[in-house]
Amino acid sequence: MTLKELLILLSLLFFALFSRLWRLAEPAWMYFDEPYHLRAAKLLAEGDWRTPFQIPSATASADFAASAYDWLHPPLAKYIQAIFIWHFGLNAWSWRLPSVIFALLTLVVFYFLVRFLALHFLFSSAKKNRQVNQASNLALLATFFLVLDGLFFVQSRIAMNDVFVLFFTLSAVLAYLDYQAKHHLLSLFLSGLLFGLALASKWSAFWILLLLFFKELWSSKSSRQWPFLCFALILTPAMFYLLLYLPMFIQGQDLTAFWLLQKTILRSQLTNPATHLYSSEPLSWVFNLRPVWYFTNQALAGDAWVANIYALNNPLLTFYSLIALIFIWQELIGKKITIARRQTMIFLLALYGISFLPWLLFSRMMFYYHYLLAIPFLMILLAYACLVFFNSIQDQAKRVAVIFNVLFWPFLVFVLFYPHWTAWPVPQFFAQNLYFFLASWR
Repeated sequence: MTLKELLILLSLLFFALFSRLWRLAEPAWMYFDEPYHLRAAKLLAEGDWRTPFQIPSATASADFAASAYDWLHPPLAKYIQAIFIWHFGLNAWSWRLPSVIFALLTLVVFYFLVRFLALHFLFSSAKKNRQVNQASNLALLATFFLVLDGLFFVQSRIAMNDVFVLFFTLSAVLAYLDYQAKHHLLSLFLSGLLFGLALASKWSAFWILLLLFFKELWSSKSSRQWPFLCFALILTPAMFYLLLYLPMFIQGQDLTAFWLLQKTILRSQLTNPATHLYSSEPLSWVFNLRPVWYFTNQALAGDAWVANIYALNNPLLTFYSLIALIFIWQELIGKKITIARRQTMIFLLALYGISFLPWLLFSRMMFYYHYLLAIPFLMILLAYACLVFFNSIQDQAKRVAVIFNVLFWPFLVFVLFYPHWTAWPVPQFFAQNLYFFLASWR
């Protein structure tokens, strides 16, 4: 890594950190799903490792809604939140700071994932100097886009579990790519371990794990490789997933209770008759059509100012991404590209699709934030399309102008939408004309 590359990366990380820490404690109280996650984390911080793993009864308390806690997701994200609550107390900074930290770690892992992918797969046939240069450019460009991604930004400032599963999943994919490039069995084992941590944060990582497992099974040259493959990508994740429930076993729960909890979680994930005004269908996520309204400042109601938090993506990045998907599809079917590059692009498209399309199979309410796991792979595809486009421009001055415009306008949109993601009060007329430009954004 050159000094210039390092400085650009550090600048992106600093901007990501600053933009997430600014107004992090606004609102000072819990909003959207924070109460459910944090009631469980608070119990864990107080040393109660039994209650958060029990399936509550809605008839157990007259004030059930006010005392409900999250038992529906695995515990790892709540353990991390509990550590911060135990150390810093129960306040907005302590319960949201873990998400910010893991968002920064996600960006670091993402950068090295893209760089490794470019060096060993996408541009592996290029000359060494060009290979390194293209890999650096692709990694920085993809990281820049991910920093400006609105959905990732909002989820990295709220005490939910989405950023945690994103970090562990990308780490697992990076370890898997290392195995693919260097054939180190330890890397495959590490990938399985990290997938265990991802699943222990949220089950949505399961589909990516399943894709990698069957990819390896299909491409293995001998059935003698299957035992280690099953050990690394099935038994290892399952073992670490089970180990992270150790606290509930220490305080008296048994495997029967554990199995009942998992079955109940699975039943709820597959089918849930509940409805919500801001639920949406998976295919609408691609077009950024239906955000989730997380918070509004009621004190400003009826005045000339409004403050909201919407889980809405950067609209310009959504537009860019749609063009990028069309470009990549055309390149795959129309242009002569190397076999390695073609296989890598198909692999990235598969990772992108498997991250959210399985939700189509379920009859339960779904939300736009379920799309988060697909966003990094989409940003890689977008960065690749942009890089190919930039490289196709022969005139140096024109290329610089195009690069500036392609990068500047998403940044400007990020700045304009920043209040809409952080509950920063803006004039009503401004919000009505920009933030609710589409009727479905309201």
